Amino acid sequence: MLIKEKYVILDDIPETLNLNTELCILNYNIIPVLELTIKLIKHNQNVTFWVATKDFSKEYVQTASRLGVKNIIPLPIKTELIDDFFVTKNEFYNDENGQNFSKLENSKVLIVDDNELNVKLLSEVLCDLGIQITTCLNPMSSLELIKTEKFDLFLLDILMPNMSGFELAEEIKKTNKNLNTPIIFISAISGTENILNGYNLGACSYIEKPFHPNIVKSQIYNILKSEENKREIEREKEHFVATLTHDLKSPINAEISALKYLLKKNPDEIKTIQNELLSDLLNSAKYMQLITDKILCHYKQKNNKVELHKEDTEFAKLIISSIEETKYLAGEKDIRICFSDNTDNDTVRVDSIEIKRVLNNLISNAIEYSNKNGIIDIILEKEGKNFIFTIQDYGIGIDLSNKGNVFDEYVTFSKQQKRTGFGLGLNICQKIVEAHNGRISISSLPETGTTITFSIPE
Repeated sequence: MLIKEKYVILDDIPETLNLNTELCILNYNIIPVLELTIKLIKHNQNVTFWVATKDFSKEYVQTASRLGVKNIIPLPIKTELIDDFFVTKNEFYNDENGQNFSKLENSKVLIVDDNELNVKLLSEVLCDLGIQITTCLNPMSSLELIKTEKFDLFLLDILMPNMSGFELAEEIKKTNKNLNTPIIFISAISGTENILNGYNLGACSYIEKPFHPNIVKSQIYNILKSEENKREIEREKEHFVATLTHDLKSPINAEISALKYLLKKNPDEIKTIQNELLSDLLNSAKYMQLITDKILCHYKQKNNKVELHKEDTEFAKLIISSIEETKYLAGEKDIRICFSDNTDNDTVRVDSIEIKRVLNNLISNAIEYSNKNGIIDIILEKEGKNFIFTIQDYGIGIDLSNKGNVFDEYVTFSKQQKRTGFGLGLNICQKIVEAHNGRISISSLPETGTTITFSIPE
C-alpha cells in the first residue's frame, strides 16, 4: 500500500474498508477477489476508484465498468495521469485559441457518461458550436433514446456502471435510426486493445482523457460537418428524383391520354388521325428528353441553381405549344382552354425549355384542379417591358389561409384535394421565374378557382 496526501495505491484488499482519500488506485487483479472489491467500492462511494493493470481485455473492461471503476491505467503507474486527474477535477480547460466554427444548429449529439464533471466539461467545450446536446449520466436511460431519436454523433465513456460504453455501442448498432451514426469513445482507458475494440465496434475516433478541448472540439466539428454534408447530398438526390418525376408526369400523362384516345377509335378513324397523334406523341417524347437532359445538367451544378441559356423566343408560340402538349389531358375531362394573346407577337429573351417547364406545370395543374366540362383562361399581355402571363381556372380551388408560402418546396395541397403530389410544381415555377428576374403570385378560393400570374422582363 502506498499512501499519498490525496490518493492511495492498494496492492491488496485492505483490512479496513474505510478510505480517507479522494482517489484510490487498485493495483491488483480485481477478478479473483471480485466480491471483496465490490464491498470496498460500495463502502467508499465518495472515493474515485481506478484500476492499474496490464489486462485491457474487453471482459476486464466490462467487469471494471460494472464495479464503478472510473479509469483503467497501464502499469507501471505514471504519476502524470494522477496529476491530470486532480487538475481536471478542480478546473476546466479554457479555449485559448479563439477558433471560429460555423454553427451546426441541425446537429444532435448524445453524450453518455456517468461522471457529471465530464459531461459538463464536454457540454461547455461544444456549446459554441450551436449543436443540440442531450446528456445521460446512466447508460441504461439512453437505451430508449437511441431507439426513438436520430442523432448525428454519440460521445460515449467506456467505464460506466450497469453497461460499458462498448456494450452501449453494440446496442446502438442494433437500432434502425442510429445504425450508421458515428461514435466517439472518450475515455481515460488507454491501451491498444481497447482502442482497437472501439474501432471494431464502428467508432470513428477514440479520444483519451484528459483531452485538450480545442482538439476535441475540432474533431467533433469536422465529423458533424461531414455528416451535414452527407445529409445535404441526400437531400439533393431526393430533390433531383422528385423534380424529375414531377416534370415527366405531365408529358407521360398526355401520352397515355393520347394512346387511350387512339385505342377508342375504330380502324377507319385511326387512319385519318394517326399522323397528328404520332406527331403529338413524338413532340411529347422530345420534350421529355429535353427535360431529362436539362435536369441532369442542372444537378451537376452546385446548390441546385437554375442555369439559364437565353434566346429570343416568341412567348405566344411557347404557350400554344404547351397547350398542344396538354390537350389530351384536357380532352379527358372535356375542358376547353381559351388563349388570348395581347402582345403583337413580341419576342422575349428567355430560356425556352425552362419557361416551357413553367407553362406545362401551370396548365397541367389547372386541368387537374378544374371540373369536368370546365374552362381555363390564359392571357398574355405586356405592360411596359414586362410580359404578364395569367392562367385562371374555375375549379375546386384551394384554401390558402392555413398554409405557409405555397411556393415553398414540398408544400402541397394534394391531401386536401385527395390527390397525389410532391409539392414541387409551384416551387420549380418560382425558381425559374425568379431566375429570369420575374415574379409569380397566386390567388385562390375553394369551389371558385385559382389564378396564377407571373411576369418576366423582355
